[in-house]
Amino acid sequence: MDLTNCRSMELLRVLGLADDYRAQANAVGADANFDSVFVTSMGPQGRLLADWKIPSVAEQRECIKVHNDGSQPAEPGQRCSQIVFESWLKGLIISKQNLTSKFGWTYTGHIEAEDGVTASFIDGIGATRTVSARYLVGCDGGSSRVRLCAGIEMLGGQIPVQFYLVHFRSAELAQKLHFGRFWHAFPVGSGFLIDQDEKDTFTAHYPIPDAMAEPIDTREVVYKMLGGCLGKWEIKIDEVLVHSQWQPSFSIAETYCTETGRVLLAGDAAHRNPPHGGYGMNSGVVDAVDLGWRLAAVIKGYGGEGLLKAYGDERRPMMIRALQRSHRHVLEHVVLADIYGQVWDSLVGETSEADQVEALNRVKSYITTSGPETLDRGIELDLRYDNSPSIYPDGSPPVKWDVKRYTPSTRPGSRAPHVFLKDGTTSIYDLFGAEWTLIHFAGDDTDDGLDPVVNAAEKMSFPVKHVVLKGEEHARKIWERALVLVRPDTHVAWRSNKAPSTSKEAEHILQVVSGKMVLLDHSKSETHRQAGH
Repeated sequence: MDLTNCRSMELLRVLGLADDYRAQANAVGADANFDSVFVTSMGPQGRLLADWKIPSVAEQRECIKVHNDGSQPAEPGQRCSQIVFESWLKGLIISKQNLTSKFGWTYTGHIEAEDGVTASFIDGIGATRTVSARYLVGCDGGSSRVRLCAGIEMLGGQIPVQFYLVHFRSAELAQKLHFGRFWHAFPVGSGFLIDQDEKDTFTAHYPIPDAMAEPIDTREVVYKMLGGCLGKWEIKIDEVLVHSQWQPSFSIAETYCTETGRVLLAGDAAHRNPPHGGYGMNSGVVDAVDLGWRLAAVIKGYGGEGLLKAYGDERRPMMIRALQRSHRHVLEHVVLADIYGQVWDSLVGETSEADQVEALNRVKSYITTSGPETLDRGIELDLRYDNSPSIYPDGSPPVKWDVKRYTPSTRPGSRAPHVFLKDGTTSIYDLFGAEWTLIHFAGDDTDDGLDPVVNAAEKMSFPVKHVVLKGEEHARKIWERALVLVRPDTHVAWRSNKAPSTSKEAEHILQVVSGKMVLLDHSKSETHRQAGH
């Protein structure tokens, strides 16, 4: 993983962690670009075929500020290696006094009951351990043992291609980047290279031929990948940090939780997809935030079991949408590989100059038209949980969905739009509370009519921060309603232009959004039905 996308970053912002993460020593700096280059070879004889230009964090910040219309994320994405990201998160976990961390234990199985789960482990010295809890969450990757023990099937399978990954350091390569610094480089026919830190750390991904039987030499893999269609390019490798074989998959769990709702899945345990589009780890971050607040609500007592059952109802259709988009990106590379095969002689310089120019123009046209894979704002930001049983609908029609763009809306179920307030620096996201937030665009009246909501929340021990905004006409226009109830995951649960007239009405709304009640006319979305529920 090398991209924490804009959705993950704005969630980290709400948690107060975004700036700390960006400040990590091996995270890429704010002025580094997100460009991808397509070349015949990374070597000195290589030729640039085409590129995808994506602005730096600093440039994206400026764009977000200029286009303060609700269509932008609260934060740009961040280039950073998974190794750095996970190490940083682990440090945060260890530092928390209210968490118990056990690293080096191996999960061996669990027994599920109506009121909880007992899991068994082998600890670091080989002793058997058991842990009893109210819930068990399997975040244990694509080959999840928790999922297998829970009997949850994976739908889909692996792509019939394998890659060899080599994560390495090379000062010489860093000094000889003939096409300048980049994020991804795609030499013709030999996989791809990631510049992990704008310094000297890179990751090579090389497709392994089916007929390859001899042992794999990690350095040879790097040389072949760098050389592209012009033959291997040998540079000095200072250190091989990690190397492994991997196979991309398209698969999703049949359900995200067991019948009792005591065992749940998140991240790669629930879904697997190729790196194309950057939806894997980032979807896992959204899963974790979404599931985390639900578990907190249920354990604190104000949330009903319906919240946990709604987790899969919300997240699974969105992941299917991401898988479909990732599949499209994969097919674009398959088509490009086919084009390379047709013009191979021209790419290696064995045809006339006219044929070479024609081949280069054909390749460039396809790559440019295909466009970058990591600017799908519809997939990243326009996550819609509008037909979730824990969303209170208002009967308004949905806005048109576009894979490339996010159209701001506070229609219940939608991600709440980011917008800067009148001071130009405060995002409305910065006002959200630790759990629920009621955004109130108020007039000058002293009586706001919210006593029923306040009384119902107190009665239910429902944790909500009341944010009153006066004179914020621009934000009010984008947010569409005077009252908007925002969940801990920044999705809208309810909205209206007027407060509930009675405490009973307010309590009914809060019972629905907290999973204690389902509306009688609730029906699952078309996407949800197509997903096999």
